Amino acid sequence: MTARLQITLVAVALASANAIAANCGHDVHGAPRIEETKLAPNNSIISYFSPATLIMDNPSDPRHRAFGECRGQGVVTDGVAVWQGGCFWKSSETDVAWVRWSSKPGDTGTEQRDAPKGTAEWHGTGKMQSLNGKTGKWTGLANGGSYFCDD
Repeated sequence: MTARLQITLVAVALASANAIAANCGHDVHGAPRIEETKLAPNNSIISYFSPATLIMDNPSDPRHRAFGECRGQGVVTDGVAVWQGGCFWKSSETDVAWVRWSSKPGDTGTEQRDAPKGTAEWHGTGKMQSLNGKTGKWTGLANGGSYFCDD
């Protein structure tokens, strides 16, 4: 087991204790690709892509161990970033979940720490159809991905 995976698993276990009553999980990203186009000092456009796996605190949640990918774009103006993007995950051909997510200064997340925070709007098909219209909060993880909870 690599050190990075061990650190991620420890972070997952510790963060899970914070949200026992809520329906929460981790969107774990592996090997994210980030490309930045500098426009001027303190101004840029950042593109993000990563494979993604959902690990839910409740293993019976239909999203648990679903695989997919996330993409997003950040626009940085005077050093302040505003992000938007989307992710999808599949556990079978008919069981699919996807979100539209965003992050801007002042957004609150699932945890009070120095990391990107934002909101997500859920959609799904098959066993994940109950997600349609749900919203949630998220806080970014240091190695990519996020810790999120449904509202």
